[in-house]
Amino acid sequence: MCTIETTFFDKDFFQNLVSALIGMGSALLIFYLTLKSDKKKEAKRNKEVNQNRIRHFSNLANSSKSHIETIISNIKEMITNYETDQLTFQLLRFSPNKSLERIEKLLKNENYFLAYVEEFGDSKIKTFNNISFEIDFFIMQISQIWEMIKASQQFDYERKTLFKNQVTELMNVTAWITKQPELLSAEDNEKIGLMIKEFYDNFTHGTDLEYFYKFIRKALEEVLIKYTGNQTILELLPKFRAASALFAEIKDQNSNHKEDLQEIVDQLSSTLTLFNTDTSNLQN
Repeated sequence: MCTIETTFFDKDFFQNLVSALIGMGSALLIFYLTLKSDKKKEAKRNKEVNQNRIRHFSNLANSSKSHIETIISNIKEMITNYETDQLTFQLLRFSPNKSLERIEKLLKNENYFLAYVEEFGDSKIKTFNNISFEIDFFIMQISQIWEMIKASQQFDYERKTLFKNQVTELMNVTAWITKQPELLSAEDNEKIGLMIKEFYDNFTHGTDLEYFYKFIRKALEEVLIKYTGNQTILELLPKFRAASALFAEIKDQNSNHKEDLQEIVDQLSSTLTLFNTDTSNLQN
């Protein structure tokens, strides 16, 4: 028994045990401190990554804002041009800005959503969703603008082509009338002849519909309208009236197109105001 007790309380054994425990404790402490340090570094890296994502988000939001402002400005320019010229079809200037498509992809990326929530808190989730809806609206609206302009341009081209064909026919008819002395008085026949000569002498461009319209209206109102009792002239008058009506229709169509553009400007502007509000925290 004495031998066992002496072994159990052996001084060297006890010292070795204490040293081992101290060494183990030191290792655990170092491990803990290292782990804590690694977690801090990881948290710092994550914060930097999130902040970079927020900065990228902010840059795209600003670029998208500028893009919408440019589109609004270009459409307003179209509207102004229509107010001074209802005949010339106005085209929307192209803006080579792809920020809306880029931010749309960003908004679908979960990492950017998590970065946004991490930066601004759960209370801003609704704001993030609002931004997504607003971007979707901008993309949809811009696509519809191009489709609308394309369709309107085609319709405008078809109506103008029809009008030019009608005027060409009426020019031929008018020239034919001058060769039929029994249809008009000598004075009116000469007047029509002078109108035709004046038309060709002052002709500058085949796209000037106003110029064509003035000729047929002048021939109709100053001469032909006086001969409604003549069956030959009477049968020709509806063609002159049809051309005049088509000319007015072309102008009315562009006027309606202008009103549609103004409505789009109003919608884009109101949504842009919401977008500026919802992205204001990104500017801080």
